Amino acid sequence: MDLLSNTVALSRMQFALTAIFHMLWPVLTTGMAIYLVILEGLWLKTRNPDYYRHARFWSKLYVLNFGIGVASGLPMEFQFGTNWAPFSEAVGDFW
Repeated sequence: MDLLSNTVALSRMQFALTAIFHMLWPVLTTGMAIYLVILEGLWLKTRNPDYYRHARFWSKLYVLNFGIGVASGLPMEFQFGTNWAPFSEAVGDFW
């Protein structure tokens, strides 16, 4: 019984670390999206090339952050299925 409870605790810790790491990226990309919209709007309004350069620079980081968020979110789907299969059956599909 001790091995079973240890396995459950390890599974929960693994999911917690994955979820904590993953939740950084949606928040960051949402904030960056708002910032990029503001930069693009300022560039369109003023035609200042500094705004254009900043928008291009931050858009590359936005794409990178978005990709990391997707890559860290995919293991969470599998962890829902493997660690909490009865819970997943009870509440339905996660889409």
